[in-house]
Amino acid sequence: MSLKSKKKWVWPKKRVNTTTLIKTILKLRGVEDEKDFLQPTLENIPDFHHLHDSIGGARDIVKAIKEGKKIVIHGDYDADGICATALLWEFLYKELAKFLDTKIDVLPYIPDRTDQGYGLTESSIEDCIKLGAQMIISVDCGVRDKELINKYIKKISFVITDHHQPPEDILDNLSYPLVHQRYPKHNYSDEEVCGAHVAFILTQAIKAEVGMDTEITLETRGLDLVALATVTDIMTLKGVNRTIVKYGLEQMKKGSRVGLNSLIEKAQIDTAQLDTYHFGFVLGPRINASGRIGSALDSVKLLVSNDTKICNELSSKLDNLNFERQKLTKEALNVSKEMVDDKKKIICILGDDWHEGIVGLIAGKLNEEFSKPTLVVTQANGEIKGSARSIKGFNITNALEKCKEHLARFGGHEMAGGFTVKEGKWEEFKSCMEEIAEKEITEEMLIPTLNIDLFLSTDDLSFELVKILEQLEPFGYGNRKPILGIKELVVVNKQIMGKMQNHMKLLCKGDGVDMVTIIMFRCESDIKEIEVDNVIDVVGSVNVNSWNGSETIQLITKEWKNSV
Repeated sequence: MSLKSKKKWVWPKKRVNTTTLIKTILKLRGVEDEKDFLQPTLENIPDFHHLHDSIGGARDIVKAIKEGKKIVIHGDYDADGICATALLWEFLYKELAKFLDTKIDVLPYIPDRTDQGYGLTESSIEDCIKLGAQMIISVDCGVRDKELINKYIKKISFVITDHHQPPEDILDNLSYPLVHQRYPKHNYSDEEVCGAHVAFILTQAIKAEVGMDTEITLETRGLDLVALATVTDIMTLKGVNRTIVKYGLEQMKKGSRVGLNSLIEKAQIDTAQLDTYHFGFVLGPRINASGRIGSALDSVKLLVSNDTKICNELSSKLDNLNFERQKLTKEALNVSKEMVDDKKKIICILGDDWHEGIVGLIAGKLNEEFSKPTLVVTQANGEIKGSARSIKGFNITNALEKCKEHLARFGGHEMAGGFTVKEGKWEEFKSCMEEIAEKEITEEMLIPTLNIDLFLSTDDLSFELVKILEQLEPFGYGNRKPILGIKELVVVNKQIMGKMQNHMKLLCKGDGVDMVTIIMFRCESDIKEIEVDNVIDVVGSVNVNSWNGSETIQLITKEWKNSV
């Protein structure tokens, strides 16, 4: 692997000093209210009255409970759907039941990814009916299933909660509550929130309906799961999402959820150091693994159980599933790279009996490497199902909409989607997507660029800089860790590190007084290419290295180039 950049680097016009650093970065992030961003409070979370139909949904749910009806929570098999299912089931079965001093007959249900596919289907609704459901509450799905729901509406009642991009006519003649952040006229402060977030705000509406306290505090159950879902579903970490993740992280660090504690321990994470990186790349993938190649209900059970023994068994199971998922992904990714057509503006890959649970991961990795919208599908059980990942400026779900005549079902966001291709229609669908991409994607959109936030001198790398940047946490999509750039570093010393001898430490002389330490991880090719006296430009992030009681500043390399 090499960290040598193939991208176009976009440098800031000028260097900044530490006094204006925060303002500079917030301006780059499009943040107008500095105080709200740096000091978010739980009061920033909008009241449930602003969430479309939360009151109607809450009223129907409470009525069903009082009538003793059996409720099934119909979730989705990704981390967002799993967290939303766990959050709502736990609230109804434990918290609300205790307050009402009654037993609430409610079950979680998540369809099988391979056999049933995403969201509400005839098969999944029939499963819920077999479980005895008299009401279905969907979480993280259902907004595009009005026609299907209307087929069953006389047999069973529905409350739909979702966050995905809805069809334009969704509110026409709607016969059931739709709890969704985009209506009416986007009254909710943030359009881009996850499914677990919508479910969480619904619980607040239910609390109000029965007379429970609706104030959101650090003790309010479920903040941790909404934070985890927000990061894993790649929601922009600004506004209410930033607030939720900040306080959800704090709640998780308190260790009140037995299942997450077990998973954190199994993944060998220091709870005190827990951050959004662990959500996205350590905990999230383990929870997702159950929905990809196992049973998503295992993750739901883990998140709601208070039994340490059961949680330890489940976290071990998820850990093993994640290892298997990584293996399957690596094998399929190597094959898929050979199938990429460089001449096309969009990547369309048909896998040979790949596990359906990994096609989204492959699409994401190809999208990242080739900087093109990517569709990866697999053929199994007579169906072609796939996942899509996009680039900035190309709304992939809108593109799927334009090719819907070839699709049995689809849904998603601007940057990602899922779909099922009608039998015998793959080539027509592929041609349709390629035609749209050819028309709408410019050559400029396909040029991979790296926007550098701060152009620094080596003298700027300090403990003070680290503390200033910490104010911007938590980091994630839309509020990434600031990328720092330093030009014309002369390599003075080179040290190979790691058991596999695949890491490197460079001591470099820049334009400042002091030497600077540059760390490169997983850089096998770079070890051979970079030599003492080379002059290089480096971009990355600054951190503090603690070793044997002493602390030093170092720059962790994201990418590098030879200086011009």
